[in-house]
Amino acid sequence: MFWTSQLPSASKLSCKYPNAQFVIERNSANQGKNKSEMVDHENIRKQIIKPSSPTPLQLKTFNLSLLDQLAPMIYVRLIFWFRPDPPEDDYHFVKAEARSQVLMRSLSETLTRFYPFAGRMISNSSIECNDQGVDYIETRVNCRLQDILKQPDDESFTKVLPSRMEYKEAATTPLLLVKVNFFECGGMAIGISFFHKVADLSTMKLFIKTWAAMAQGSSSEVVLLLPDFKTIPSLFPPLDLPVNAKEKEMDPLIQVPKVGFEEPTRVEAVAALIWKCAMAAATANRGGFKKQSWLRQVVNLRKRLNPPLLEHCVGNAFSRFVAQSQTLDCETETELQSLVKQLRNGMSDQFSESAMRKLQGSGAISEVLLGFKQVGSLLQRDDLDAYFCSSWCRFDLYESADFGWGKPRWVTSCIGLGDNNMSKPNGYVLMDSRDGEGIEARVSLVEGEMAFFECNKELLAFASVNPCVKL
Repeated sequence: MFWTSQLPSASKLSCKYPNAQFVIERNSANQGKNKSEMVDHENIRKQIIKPSSPTPLQLKTFNLSLLDQLAPMIYVRLIFWFRPDPPEDDYHFVKAEARSQVLMRSLSETLTRFYPFAGRMISNSSIECNDQGVDYIETRVNCRLQDILKQPDDESFTKVLPSRMEYKEAATTPLLLVKVNFFECGGMAIGISFFHKVADLSTMKLFIKTWAAMAQGSSSEVVLLLPDFKTIPSLFPPLDLPVNAKEKEMDPLIQVPKVGFEEPTRVEAVAALIWKCAMAAATANRGGFKKQSWLRQVVNLRKRLNPPLLEHCVGNAFSRFVAQSQTLDCETETELQSLVKQLRNGMSDQFSESAMRKLQGSGAISEVLLGFKQVGSLLQRDDLDAYFCSSWCRFDLYESADFGWGKPRWVTSCIGLGDNNMSKPNGYVLMDSRDGEGIEARVSLVEGEMAFFECNKELLAFASVNPCVKL
């Protein structure tokens, strides 16, 4: 499946391109009131959830890693959608209060294990673990869940996601926000926002998996390990930023040897196709003026380090590589193959065994800062179109969020929504579909380019427009 967000509008299509299904969400203007304006979300609870046990004095300060420091100042957002228990007509919010109590209790217990998440950032290098807690909001929604999911749009998603309560300064802002939405049919949607400075997707998954197991209590079969907060900061210790990394003479765009074309992986195929169609949209939006482009692909380091990081290591452990389009022709199949090659070459160059040894050696800090400097210099160039891609595939998010009433029927990423305020919005996040066979992608493009992107013939050749999300 393939999701796109247009800041502020989007479109939705479903297609199959090799071995991956797509969906693009459309948020077009409707006559009169749109769907989200007609649906009432009533806030019935706003409170702070604190750890069930106080954090010991010796753990009151948590030092971030260098990778935490360099993570963007945004919230990473997810929505977990749960279908109603049959029969729908007999629900009437009877179970809502009981489920909410389970969620609040288990969230409090989980925060005792993940105590930094209940704290506040006091600098770019540390968190004060003061048990001030996380935001918890509960709403009642006067429609059926299927009314939202039969044609989802960004306005509906925004109302389901938590927004920050009013805080006067950053030092009082929670690092985790939760919003639990109960629909009149008995369906649920849990929106979660993690501050990226303290968590990557692996850490988010670990937190959600622990929270879900705590909610199930003795009936859970999940073996819970205590989070490891020490390993990542020890590998990548924090610095007093800003720091001037040692400069090297190099072209800011990585040039790597070409490799023969092989059958692409499903992630490579989808990433390359979106990149190609986004370039075509940008060209059309400029009246035919072509530019070369580069794509920044985020990579999970956990399994690439030697030895690999264990599942319960908490913090950010990601890097990225840069790939460049090699031609201004974005119309041919050959160009699509070329983009796949550039993605594969960028990965093999940046994350080869020798490169990973450097990343874990005495020059690790210089290597990390050099990579971020490279991306920063590219973002300043007006002669290149810039895109980013992050693959969330194979993270088993559906398997991690069973709170006792079944696995979610749908999990959505929500880049570009809420208060993230992305200044460079062109990018996409890839996720596995519920059955594990397809890929879902949420694509964010500037408004003028999205109008051309959603009409791209190569996409539409494999697509049907606006499929309903089936529960």
